[in-house]
Formats: sequence, structure tokens, C-alpha cells
Amino acid sequence: MTVARFSTLNPSAPEPGLLVILIAPNVSEQMGGEAMKALQILRELRRVLPNTLQITHDRNRAEVTQRLDLAGVSFVADTWVSRALWRSVVLRALLDPWFCWKAVRMAERLAVEHARPGQKVVIHQVEPNSPVMPRWLSRRFPNVLGPLNGNIYYPAPFRHRESLSASLRRRLHMPLQWLRRWQPLFKRRAEMILVAGGERTRVSLLAAGIDPDTLVDTVDCGVPQALLERPRLRHEGTNLRFVHFGRLVFHKGTSLAVCSLLHTRLPIELDVIGRGPELTACRALVEELGLQQRVRFLDWYERHADLIASFGAYRGMVLPSLEDANGIVVQEAMALGLPPVCLDWGGPQLLVRDGESGFLVAPDSVQTITHGIAACLDHLAEDPALAERMSLAAREQARAWCWPEVMAQWLALYRKV
Repeated sequence: MTVARFSTLNPSAPEPGLLVILIAPNVSEQMGGEAMKALQILRELRRVLPNTLQITHDRNRAEVTQRLDLAGVSFVADTWVSRALWRSVVLRALLDPWFCWKAVRMAERLAVEHARPGQKVVIHQVEPNSPVMPRWLSRRFPNVLGPLNGNIYYPAPFRHRESLSASLRRRLHMPLQWLRRWQPLFKRRAEMILVAGGERTRVSLLAAGIDPDTLVDTVDCGVPQALLERPRLRHEGTNLRFVHFGRLVFHKGTSLAVCSLLHTRLPIELDVIGRGPELTACRALVEELGLQQRVRFLDWYERHADLIASFGAYRGMVLPSLEDANGIVVQEAMALGLPPVCLDWGGPQLLVRDGESGFLVAPDSVQTITHGIAACLDHLAEDPALAERMSLAAREQARAWCWPEVMAQWLALYRKV
């Protein structure tokens, strides 16, 4: 384990009465939605608490210190224990608890080193967002967990694609939560838990015996103020172009988005932006379906700002995700005024108001999904008035997710802890 040494982040700023130490396995623009959320939380919290510290895994070091140029970040290094856990298929699930244990111990040392006299310390484990993962908690300082979300599993028509481990997690989720309340190892509770998954997450936590008074509802992820300050995307005339972006893994539903083009009345075009293990399979699917003239694979933008700048070319975004607990890409699109087309499932189900700020398609079957998406794409493409109404509604919804508003809520909660 290594601890980075650093000077005060902003010596000229007034010393706050609170020191927050954030913990997340990944803090990155390149490692998926959870890593991006952790990075946004760090940046936004430092706007109000400049001396906020961050602990993450050593695999993030190059990006954090060089490309992102972030100070005040400490890194948990791999040891023979973590390497052994990674090589073990049976024990690999213990990697996150192992990281949590090492990170909390590091956070306690950092608190002693950096807290000023009279300063309150809060250790906030931002990720993972799972409500079931066992966590090590500090006995020396107050603990905040979350936003917790997770416990999303494939809709019934897709469960034949579940891995064995995913199927076991789904079937054992609630029984294991009920058992947790009787295990001494889990008697130590966090002082506050931020809940972002709505009722499904609350039910899971309460089944585990969590005190309902420690649960506080919040959004899973905020929206940067800079996005809401950009001009809203305007929709005029017919626009056949749509975008699907994110890490290309099966549960993101890229293949469903591609197959939906077979059922559109209009020659809808789809740009797929991203990298991942499903890229080869999706390219082959496009060839098989003869959609080479309507689907483009644009790899990934190294700078997130360039990705955002590209959205002006599109009429809407498509994310038929089967397992996303939230959907940062949906929030970003809505903040810019780009109507989303998603499944009525998981995180997007909590974000999109069907028929008002976007479309939600029932995940009843592959046919229902692909035909439903196709109909939504046709409507948006040929009806600029509809697209404009949804754009306005989406931007208005996104204002409630603005990071400064979220941070104000969290800051008040920290002080209560």
C-alpha cells in the first residue's frame, strides 16, 4: 500500500470545519460510468471543500496524476493478496471488500495527518454502488456510504444470457440480505447511507437490517453546471441521425439498438461511440443485417468535452440498457436537450418521463423492444415539434440534478453526521 504525499490543495481558501475523505476503486474518465461519477463527485465537492481528499486504486495513478492532473489523491497498491484474489475465480468477489478494508485504514491515517484542530472528519465511500457488498467501516470516524443503487438484473426475456454468477446473485439477493442482519460481522453500521435506487434499493437495505433513519434519498449522479450552461440543442426539420454511446458490453443493448433499424419506416442512421468486448460482435451484426450504410462505429473520444460537442448533430440518443442502475449518459443527453430512447427498466426508468422528456420501451421481448425503439426513432426523426418539446422537458428535469444543488444537500448531511 502506498500513500501519496501532497501539500494543501488550496492554501488561500478559508479552512473549512469539515474534512471529507472520498473512497472509490476507480476515479477516471475512461473506466465506465461509476469511475466517471467518482471523478465528478471529487471535482464538485472540491468546489465547496477544496481540501477534500480522495483514495483510489493504483491502476488509476497515471490518468489521475498525469492526464487529469489531480492533487490530493492517494493510491491503494496491489499486494500478493489482491493478485491472488484476482486469479481466483471463486474468491474474486472479495476484491472490492479487500480494497475497502485497505482504503478505510488509509483514510484513518490521512485523517490524523491532515485534519486541523476542531475539524470534523467524514469518510465517504462513494463506490461501489452495491447495497449488498460487505464493507469495512471506520470505528474512529463517521462513515457515509453511497449513493447506493445497484441490485439491477436482466429483464426476464434476457435471463438466459445471464452468467452463472449473475443468476446466483439475483436468486440469492434477498435471502442473503435477510441473513446479514444476524451476522455479527455486519452489526457495525454506517452513520448515513445515500440511497439513489429508489424503492428497490430501500427494500434491499431494510431487509439487511439497516436502520431506516440512516437512509437519505438522493440522485445517483449529478449533472455538471457547465452542461446546463451550454446552449440547449434545437431541433428543426427532419433529422435521421441518432447516437448510442458508452462502454460496449452486452447489457448496454447495442445489438438491440442496431436491430431496431430493421423496423424503422425511415432510413434512420445510428452512430455507435465506444469501445468494449462487444465491438467485434456488433460490427459482425451490422454486416449480417446489411446495415453498413446506416451504422457507423466511431470508436471513442479521448476528451469527454469532444464527445459532448458532437451531440449537436443528432436528433436523440438510444440506450436500451438491460442492467444500468442509473445512466449518466442519459442524464448528460437530457441536460443538453437530446431526447433519450431507453428501456422501461433500471436507472433510465427513474430518469426519463415517458412521452414527456423521452421514450421508455417495455422490455417484454426482443421483438417488443426492437419494434418499440424503431417507432420512437421514426417519431422523433420526422417530428421536430415533438423533439423540441422533449428537449425542453429533458433540460428542465436535468436542472434538478445540477451538481451544485446535490453538493449543497450532501454538505448539509455531512455536517449532521
